[in-house]
Amino acid sequence: MMDLVLALLSGAVGGLLVALMPRASSRLRNTITLTFSVMGMIFSWRVAGAVLAGQTVRIAGEIAGLAWSIHPDPLGAVFGVIVSTLWLFAAIYSFGYMADAQKQRTYYTYFLLAFSVTLGVAFSGNLLSLYLFYELLTLVTYPLVIHERNTEAMQAGAKYIIYSLSGAGAILIAIVITYGWVGNLDFAGGALLADMGLRPGLGWLLALFVAGFGVKAAIMPLHRWLPAAMVAPTPVSALLHAVAVVYSGVYGVLRVVYSVFGHELMGQLPVSHFLPVVAAFTILVGVTIATQQDVLKRRLAYHTISQLSYILLGAFTLHPLGLAGAIFHMISYSTLKVTLFFAAGIIAKQTGEVNVSKMSGVGWQLPWTMTAFGVASLGMIGMLPLNTFWSKYYLMKGSVAGGKWPLALVLIGSGVINAFCFIPTVVTAFTGKKGQPSLEQGGEVGLMLAPTLLLAGIAVVMGLGPGLVWPGVEAVVKWFFVR
Repeated sequence: MMDLVLALLSGAVGGLLVALMPRASSRLRNTITLTFSVMGMIFSWRVAGAVLAGQTVRIAGEIAGLAWSIHPDPLGAVFGVIVSTLWLFAAIYSFGYMADAQKQRTYYTYFLLAFSVTLGVAFSGNLLSLYLFYELLTLVTYPLVIHERNTEAMQAGAKYIIYSLSGAGAILIAIVITYGWVGNLDFAGGALLADMGLRPGLGWLLALFVAGFGVKAAIMPLHRWLPAAMVAPTPVSALLHAVAVVYSGVYGVLRVVYSVFGHELMGQLPVSHFLPVVAAFTILVGVTIATQQDVLKRRLAYHTISQLSYILLGAFTLHPLGLAGAIFHMISYSTLKVTLFFAAGIIAKQTGEVNVSKMSGVGWQLPWTMTAFGVASLGMIGMLPLNTFWSKYYLMKGSVAGGKWPLALVLIGSGVINAFCFIPTVVTAFTGKKGQPSLEQGGEVGLMLAPTLLLAGIAVVMGLGPGLVWPGVEAVVKWFFVR
């Protein structure tokens, strides 16, 4: 239990220390951030190890007569590992990217607070805890979205708040209805509604949950806040798109499907046959719009919308292989998308270029950066030896095994469109005049480049050895389909 407490408190304590030291030097601030990020990762991995070994790790209590619970299961443990690991990479990247930025104390304070809150989402043991951390996540990430404090940032922040709180309102209504029906909100005892059978209103309850969590999961047409949020600093964009906010939404949908309704009850609801169609639509439309964006970060934003629905599509197959593909994609996609955003940030900071059409020759100035970008691009297509090959493989197998074979064609088609989305960017970067001076020298760019290259390397290693992450994937599938 102590590991769980320390994991949850690491970011919060670090954030408070940064906030209370307004005159701290950048070196001291960075040391605090790094120390507590490492601590959070270590204790989160220890929690995950205990959970996957079959141990019970739990903290519980009551608020106004309602029980709350921090009780990670295999799904929460895997999500916690993703969060804590990539947060450390984002912290190191931030030291280089934010070196000359204003309001660093505010940035690192909320950066660390958001770390703890996101782990709270991951480790929640019932709907009440999940809802409280989910709401708090909006509040602690809002200052990061509006960090620049200009007109564009404030407008993006307003849109983010409106969308997020509207979604949270739908979730709250759904939680009240669920509690009224079963008198319990805990995940540990199996799917909450599994023993109820079909009854009037279940379809509407599912719609409320999916719409509420679907805002942060960027399901179309609930996605419009996400491209606007690209005004945030690049490390924040990476966390928003691959770790914290969007994954909390996806995680919430997975919880609803497998911990609230259960795959058997879900299969009996007529609306459940419509959800894969929504995911497929979002996959194809999101990546198609992405190919039309000239600003690189906006291209990545719309691409995120598409890729998140790969995970949802796997969940909506209601088949063990589909869920395996969804969890594998959560792990794989996050590493590659953070790599893409990190590379985009280096390009913008070192060359000043943000438009794809103006990146001719950038590859000669930033060869390692564009190599990492190219590796991650191949992963987005789903090619070996990248880790997303395996997630898409299981997603297609799950679609066919679940009797939804057209979804496999959607995945193949989206891979082709992904190639048109990313490969021309890499090719353009390595055209144009050679012999330009390297822009990858110096301490600040080194702090940005090191985590970018390491993540690209990790993606290759996982692609060559998928067995490294399979135990976590298998544990999640067994938790929902075998017990």
